[in-house]
Amino acid sequence: METFLSDVVHEHGLSTNTITSYRCDLRTAAAMIEAPLEAITADDIKQFFASRNEQPGTTNRRIASLGRFFRWAVKQGLALHNPVEQVNSRYHTEHRPQPIASEAERRALDSAIANSSQPYRLIFILLREIGIRTDEVLNLNVGDVILEPGREVLLVQDSKSGTKRMVVLTPDVMPRSLRGLRSWMREMAEALPPETPLFRSSRGNRASYDTLHRRWVQVCKQAHLVDIEDGREVPRYTLHHLRHTAAAELIAFYPEQVVRRILGHRDPRSTRRYAEIVHAHQLGGSTQEEAQREQQAS
Repeated sequence: METFLSDVVHEHGLSTNTITSYRCDLRTAAAMIEAPLEAITADDIKQFFASRNEQPGTTNRRIASLGRFFRWAVKQGLALHNPVEQVNSRYHTEHRPQPIASEAERRALDSAIANSSQPYRLIFILLREIGIRTDEVLNLNVGDVILEPGREVLLVQDSKSGTKRMVVLTPDVMPRSLRGLRSWMREMAEALPPETPLFRSSRGNRASYDTLHRRWVQVCKQAHLVDIEDGREVPRYTLHHLRHTAAAELIAFYPEQVVRRILGHRDPRSTRRYAEIVHAHQLGGSTQEEAQREQQAS
């Protein structure tokens, strides 16, 4: 287990909290599933989750943890297949997306993001405009960026399934992402191998979530979007709010099936919830009072 955790830290730059969650989830599963690693089946995984009687969010987190572990185990030759691929996430009927409803606050964030230093400026732009997940952006490699005229795409490794999906970059909806990626690729050495991390720290390692989060706190402070909780300054929005906001804007422009592909949703209901929010409450015309009511309702 520790070898797996060490490998994912090295390859993906995951946060300390994520690694702690992985370790907890793997230990919990190992204590209840007695079969050898190579003999564990999807039924074993399903029985494990059935015995836990946990909230959907906790179950889904454990599914993600075990899924990533088994993908690693298959690559290492420790398992023949990934049994978690046959286990569906639990759908929480009360969950509602929470896009940033205030146009003024969105403009303030966009301005603060534009003033950020690289590579974090481009990372925030991709999160804000395309809506792919944070770890999916951090895991991008040089070879995942294709900017041929008429064929501008990102090859995104889905953080839930481990497979790669193609996200088409369009200048009408994702202009800042396209401009930023073209500029970033020009600045990078042409001879870099395709597996080179697209976003690296000053030490040359893959940019980490912890550093990205610290930069996000600075963005929120510059945008004056921090609240005081227990005497501490807390960002009003998380990085995941950028995904929700991008999704709400994409669903107003593209058909649901296209947005589902971009976001990497396995369940079409996840995408449909954004359409329902946009239809009921247009982002562009919302007031602060309406935004607050919607946040309370969700």
